[in-house]
Amino acid sequence: MAIYRYQARDRSGTSLSGVLAADTPARAREALRRDGVTVMAFQPVRFDRRLLSRAPARSRRQERVAELARHLSVLLRAGVSVVESLDVLIRQPQGRLAPVLRDIREKVAGGAALSEALQTQPQWFDDVFCRAVRVGQLSGHLDRALSELSAHLRERTSLRHRLVSALAYPAILTVLAVGIVLFLMSYVIPQLLAVLEASGRPLPTATVFLKTISDAITGHWMLLMALTATMVAGLAAFYRWTPGRRWLHRLQLGLPVVGGLIRKAVIAQFAQMMSLLLRSGIPFVEALQLVRASSAHQVLRGELEAMESAVRRGSDIAPTLARSAIFPPLVAHLIHVGQHAGELTEMLGQIKEGYETEVRLAVSQATAVLEPLLIVVMSAVVGFVVFATMAPILEATRVIQ
Repeated sequence: MAIYRYQARDRSGTSLSGVLAADTPARAREALRRDGVTVMAFQPVRFDRRLLSRAPARSRRQERVAELARHLSVLLRAGVSVVESLDVLIRQPQGRLAPVLRDIREKVAGGAALSEALQTQPQWFDDVFCRAVRVGQLSGHLDRALSELSAHLRERTSLRHRLVSALAYPAILTVLAVGIVLFLMSYVIPQLLAVLEASGRPLPTATVFLKTISDAITGHWMLLMALTATMVAGLAAFYRWTPGRRWLHRLQLGLPVVGGLIRKAVIAQFAQMMSLLLRSGIPFVEALQLVRASSAHQVLRGELEAMESAVRRGSDIAPTLARSAIFPPLVAHLIHVGQHAGELTEMLGQIKEGYETEVRLAVSQATAVLEPLLIVVMSAVVGFVVFATMAPILEATRVIQ
């Protein structure tokens, strides 16, 4: 199906313009004539297929895909075919998703299954999404599979937003504090210290220490910037290295306050995704593979790989769960019991709901702890700067008296 842009006039002579989707130009013109309009200009819309590889940020991308899955589910439940449903969605404003939908529609109209067409757009639709759609097609419940995928993506996005909101405010405070201190140390403090040194009096220890830091910042700022850039580049390279990323993720889990919050979020995401895949009818081992492939947390990936190996050997997963750095004993026991009782899907759903609640509480607690802690640290730094600056002035005043 192609997209056509038109300009026309209705029966009252009012100018109209817009776009519509049709298989051929003749069908597009026929559709316009049925609407009672006179076509003035008509041409196909060309789009650059390179746009298909461009996608917005991950969170925004998941929001758009969740909305698309929900709309597609509603249309399919109403009895509309997949091709017609895609036609309807193409007519809606879709932004960067528009060329992707047109490409998918062309493939489906050409005889490809929806899951196969989705797999050609991995930057928008991951393996979990495509596999769940394929199972939904085979089972005849594609509308339900899309509805569950939409709910899953919305919950996942909401969970990520909670984590970002919990860490954004402390990060902003830290950046502001560092900026203020650098401004004081590189511009304000040198001028004050120049006046104090001109008096010829010996400076207190705190003032000498402050002057040393200020001189290092003002006199060697290029070297400090180069060192900072080198450290950032080295850390980025270390993070791109899989063993390095695994080490950092393990270190992350041991951090006070933040580590517990991240662990709970990882467990909630794992339970949410496993529950979705198992409800879709995907076998346990394959579900583990999909979750492991889609997870960004290297510690969780390693533990899921060990769990998968245990299941393939026919062994019990309890020993693997007992050594877990992610799953606490209670969660490990619930997964073990759920698997043996044949109620793993329900158990994972309960774990997901429980840990999403815990994440909300942990976000509130982390914010309540980090904000005053940062304020205390900022106050201490600024207080030291003020004290080191005022100390020689106070001493001079005492000597005069």
